[in-house]
Amino acid sequence: MAILYAVLRSINDGIVRSVPFFVTGVILAVLLCIQCSLMVGAVQAKGTTEAVKIYLNQILEDYSGNVGVQDGQEIFDQVTNQFPIIGTFIGYTDFSGHEISELPEVITSTINDFFTSFIWHRVLWILGIMFISCLIPMLYDRRNSKNKKPRGMASIRSYKNYDDF
Repeated sequence: MAILYAVLRSINDGIVRSVPFFVTGVILAVLLCIQCSLMVGAVQAKGTTEAVKIYLNQILEDYSGNVGVQDGQEIFDQVTNQFPIIGTFIGYTDFSGHEISELPEVITSTINDFFTSFIWHRVLWILGIMFISCLIPMLYDRRNSKNKKPRGMASIRSYKNYDDF
């Protein structure tokens, strides 16, 4: 919000006193709260990947063989039961065809890649929202400035000299 205010005020002081600035400011605040909340949750969930790896190594140490679709989903369901924040973001996964011994590494790298991508998407959404929030008041101000008459020259031309009679 402060960045929006500083950018628009540096462009034109009248923009920050307009109705579109206040409306876009409220909308910006709501959208930024949503995106930032999602991003903080993703950062928290990404921080659990090492704990997930340790947990998977413990529960899978006695098993061997290949993983099927249903087995992979059951294992991932155990992970989401143990770490519910991951289940908030990721619902269905397919780890079929992997060896059980390599499953902890595959699951944690998949989780890590997903959350890295998710966080960057939130950053791009935040930047896009801020750009549009700056653009709307500037376009509104430009449209209003075209409709206004310049005061200096208009008042001189409309002045009539009645002393010539």
